[in-house]
Amino acid sequence: MTASTDPDPNSVSQAATSEAPSSASDARVSDRDDDITLQSRWDNQPPTNTDEAAVEPYELPPLMQTSQGISVESTEGWERLRRPEIMERLTQFQFGRTPTAPIVVNYNVLERGVESLGGKARRTQARIEFPAEDDLRIRVLVLTPADADGPVPAMLHLSFMPAIMNLDEPGIDEDLAWSGELEAQVPDREAFKLSPFEIERFIDRGYGVVLVYYGDIYPDFDHGNAEGVTRLFGGDGNPRTREEWGGIGAWAWGLSRVMDYLENDPDIDAERVALSGISRLGKSVLWASAQDKRFALTVPWLSGEGGAALSRRNYGETIADLTNPERYHYWFAPRYQEFAFNVDALPVDAHMLLAMLAPRPTLLITGSEDTWSDPMGEWLALKAAQPAWELYGRSVPEETELPAPDQPIISDLAYVMHDGGHTTKPIDYEVILDFMDTHLK
Repeated sequence: MTASTDPDPNSVSQAATSEAPSSASDARVSDRDDDITLQSRWDNQPPTNTDEAAVEPYELPPLMQTSQGISVESTEGWERLRRPEIMERLTQFQFGRTPTAPIVVNYNVLERGVESLGGKARRTQARIEFPAEDDLRIRVLVLTPADADGPVPAMLHLSFMPAIMNLDEPGIDEDLAWSGELEAQVPDREAFKLSPFEIERFIDRGYGVVLVYYGDIYPDFDHGNAEGVTRLFGGDGNPRTREEWGGIGAWAWGLSRVMDYLENDPDIDAERVALSGISRLGKSVLWASAQDKRFALTVPWLSGEGGAALSRRNYGETIADLTNPERYHYWFAPRYQEFAFNVDALPVDAHMLLAMLAPRPTLLITGSEDTWSDPMGEWLALKAAQPAWELYGRSVPEETELPAPDQPIISDLAYVMHDGGHTTKPIDYEVILDFMDTHLK
């Protein structure tokens, strides 16, 4: 599957160099600045840096020391003191607060055990429905090996495309998708097309595949919170409060609802479900797995800035690029935008987000030519996150230098940089499947 870059470095290149953000209380975005004034802060910025020689020194927030200066040296101290503190800061300052109010959910199983992939697989389709908003539904496509004699481990993949564009077979549940360009719904087959997820690789290795279309959860455009699952909790458009969730928070929440469903699917071993997503959806699976420990293994694929790449490292995409009012600010809590021009004041960074997944197996995938997503920044974040895995006695990379392209570094915390850019390569699938074999079989 080939993912479009988040964002396009050929069309916008802006760096973070301006005054510190306001520390006003829980004001709404429109109360701080009108749109014209806010956008003006992003105008006339120097080009985003993609020169390693121009990377400036930086200091990361300590991972193993609490805000009270207490050193964390045990898993008990990590789970009781430091991990909750970091989670709260990621919530407040980056991703926003995930609602916890109970909601009614129904599972509408449309078919079960239908022959698929020429007899190689069995296909189940379901809709996760929300009676409070009867036009909302999350479609779930489940494929398992036809010769499986019991529940199987599976890869849950959050896809940019509806199911029919990943698997064009008679009987696939077709409905409406979202067009980001039109900010309107279109037939599934008219959605933005990428290369399909390579389902058969997983079926051939004995794994199930679960595909979910991200647009069913939250439309990928500004004001999407008026259309997505955020409506279930009162999200009805803009303005949002400073710590209100956005697209990434919603996509992560939706993945947990899919996990709820999989716990009731007799063909899937819910204790062995891996999670993957590409680009902005790589950021989303990181946040989903940070919040939901039921995901046994996580693959953030090309997640870059706002995901697994260090923000304080001034290389490639920046918080300023992400939170530009004309671009992708709606993915994050509005408060994240306040650090666009003062990243050193942000209380968290990518190594802390990665550490929230410890001690579960985690595989970072990057591209050697994907300068916008900063493969070095992801490697350095991984290295800085290692102490969290080491607390649990898990294996971490011994290498200190960035590995060469197509040379995977495999441990419980793993890394592979394919030779190429912001896309997927055959080696990515090979490494993922080998990694799953090690940890889920």
